[in-house]
Amino acid sequence: MADALDLAAARLEELGAEQERLRAELRQQVEEFGFTPPRADKSKRLLGTFYQFTLTVGLSTEIKDAEVERIRAICPDGLFKRLFKTVTMYKLADGATLALADRLPEGAPRNLRMLFSKAVETKETAPRLRVEKMVDECITSSP
Repeated sequence: MADALDLAAARLEELGAEQERLRAELRQQVEEFGFTPPRADKSKRLLGTFYQFTLTVGLSTEIKDAEVERIRAICPDGLFKRLFKTVTMYKLADGATLALADRLPEGAPRNLRMLFSKAVETKETAPRLRVEKMVDECITSSP
């Protein structure tokens, strides 16, 4: 029984490695030859005969609470509310980057942009590849 389990585990590892290799190959093909679908600026799509492949890259934003508290302590309340909204943790307020791109209002700290860049870190997330079947029947081998 232990041998059968070991064989099954080894096969699972092989399949996982093969799947990773195929996904990497598909990602590369979609990146190189894909088109940007309407209203999906962070995606690329490639159409096959039976499947469509969509590769999406997103961003994640991390808010550093201690840095946000420093901004809150020196920032007028109205401006702070344009930058952040208070919830259990801080979230980036809609239009925050626009508020910083404009001329800062009177009372705003001179180093607000630098403080903001310490408080907010934007990272690219790992690309996600979605494969969808486009037709009901797919011929996987030649006659």
